[in-house]
Amino acid sequence: MLARLGSARGRVRAGHVLVEGARAAAEALASGLVVRFVVCSRALTRSPAGEALLAELEGRGLTPDWVGEREMAAVSATASPQGILLVCEEPSVAPEALHLAPDARFLALDGIQDPGNLGTLVRTACAFDLNAVIALDGTVDPWNARAVRASAGSVFRIPVVRAPWTEVGAWAADARVIVADAAGRDAATFSVTPPWMLVVGNEGAGVRAEIREVANAWAAVPMAGSADSLNAAVAGAIVLYALTRA
Repeated sequence: MLARLGSARGRVRAGHVLVEGARAAAEALASGLVVRFVVCSRALTRSPAGEALLAELEGRGLTPDWVGEREMAAVSATASPQGILLVCEEPSVAPEALHLAPDARFLALDGIQDPGNLGTLVRTACAFDLNAVIALDGTVDPWNARAVRASAGSVFRIPVVRAPWTEVGAWAADARVIVADAAGRDAATFSVTPPWMLVVGNEGAGVRAEIREVANAWAAVPMAGSADSLNAAVAGAIVLYALTRA
């Protein structure tokens, strides 16, 4: 079963998500996520945080299946497993359930392919208190184990929605759509009134044509150095800071 959950197709079919590492597991438990089963190795017992997590599991009536460290490494997505893996029910949030309130602020990801970038952007959106992150069609699975780990558990503290642009575009028609793009205006000069949605696109291709057609503004991060571009997660984080700093 764990092998099947290693692929996006397997996760979607099962409706489950793998949560690996002590911090992410603690966040998943705190969020109230339904835990189907727990796999642990003795590596978890080597730190106070690991011992506290075991006590939390016991208090919730969750009994781990103990495996050897070699077996844990075989199913882990990390080079140095921390000794815990949860199989949880995937949180489900439909786009129509997200209320476009007057003060709503969203982050949409269009064609982001690197799970680490996606997880970092989810963590950033949570840090700046956005209402939700929307993973558009063509974006890597937000419940990829690497994405969950890169979010440092933030994926359980902010709604993360998977939806096609055809749905999101109609739903967000009354919001200001801002695209992160190197050809745009300095993000530091923006003074944006909600509701708004920042769209961060693929590092190479940018955002799709349909989003370009409805965009109200283009936000850039000026660079004085010799680099010709920024990592998508870095650029997205800087623009979000500029948009929310007021």
